[in-house]
Amino acid sequence: MARPPALARITIGEAVAEYREALERRVARNELAALTFKTYIRDLDEFVALFGADTVLDDVEQDDLDRALTRIAAAPDRRYTRGVKIGHDGGRPAGRGAHSRARWFVSVRGLFRWAQQRGYVQADPMAAMRTPRTPNRARGARLGIATDRAEELRAAPAAARTLRRPAQQQLTLRDKAILCLLTETGPRVAEVCGANREAIRTHEETARPVLRVLGKGSKTRDLPLSALTVEAIEDYLANERPTTPTAEDPRDPVQRARIQDARRALFVTVRGWRMNARDVQRMVDRHARTLGIRVTPHGLRHTALTILARSGVDIATVADIAGHESLSTTSRYMDKSALAAADAVDHSPLAMSPDRPPLQSDEPRDVLRPGDAVGARDGVPRGGAAGQ
Repeated sequence: MARPPALARITIGEAVAEYREALERRVARNELAALTFKTYIRDLDEFVALFGADTVLDDVEQDDLDRALTRIAAAPDRRYTRGVKIGHDGGRPAGRGAHSRARWFVSVRGLFRWAQQRGYVQADPMAAMRTPRTPNRARGARLGIATDRAEELRAAPAAARTLRRPAQQQLTLRDKAILCLLTETGPRVAEVCGANREAIRTHEETARPVLRVLGKGSKTRDLPLSALTVEAIEDYLANERPTTPTAEDPRDPVQRARIQDARRALFVTVRGWRMNARDVQRMVDRHARTLGIRVTPHGLRHTALTILARSGVDIATVADIAGHESLSTTSRYMDKSALAAADAVDHSPLAMSPDRPPLQSDEPRDVLRPGDAVGARDGVPRGGAAGQ
């Protein structure tokens, strides 16, 4: 039996620096997503700030971590450097949300588990602590919006152009293209930001346009694009996409890499840099507020998947479009609707009146095909139940 390693009393700063290198190696092996790595590092940097870089890691006890979690709960939400956070009820909740607290807990717990294996702590002080409870987002709040409201949101950028608002006029074609993409196939916001121009191509089997995106676990998938979305993207690329910035110091490899990345990016900012998640979130929020709608990019993903399912697309196809490994994951995005349940029973062969002819297999049905536009007259019934 191997002997346990001797205890090494290293500081929090030293432990986090070494743990960071271990996480970087996992990213290089595709065992950890780059975005998850950045999130962990932000949480660990906050952990260092709370306890001090020179504090010995083994001196941190469970009571200290309990108090740290209380301070984290009261800390300002880091996502809102501009403006304030608004809750689903219209109020202004103080401090971090439940999901943010739980993620911070998981990030720090990973550090202590790694440190115990390395012999940097005698015992894991978080072993007896429970992960903060988080509400079920799909059940706790209606994140999606109705089909007619999604159509209004897609038209909002064009209306903003007519209002002659300089801040919104420059990239209204880009905004329309992103909103079409979000409400049509529901990609994750990170997938939208990471999309490149060369990723738009004609699919080998279907001969239809698709957009290749990089999803969770570094897995790629092709999102089918409707003619409306393709037209919106082409209009933006041809007439509105900002020029890529030039390097202040051409010899700087960091600047060269960033400029090269911006040149490849499909969606960029006013200054020509690749958009990030906060850029997309602010854009969606700006157009939604003009219509009195409260929705996030994730809410539009929820909307798109719900509309697809309500339109007759089988759950396996919806899961494929969403990039879900499990059908149970997709089912959590499906907004429950009493009207849909009533319609299902009404169309059951056993519930039909004897005088009513059964539905024939060759009768036309309103089915939204993958890639069709949301709200198309031949696809989705207007005023759908998504999010209502």
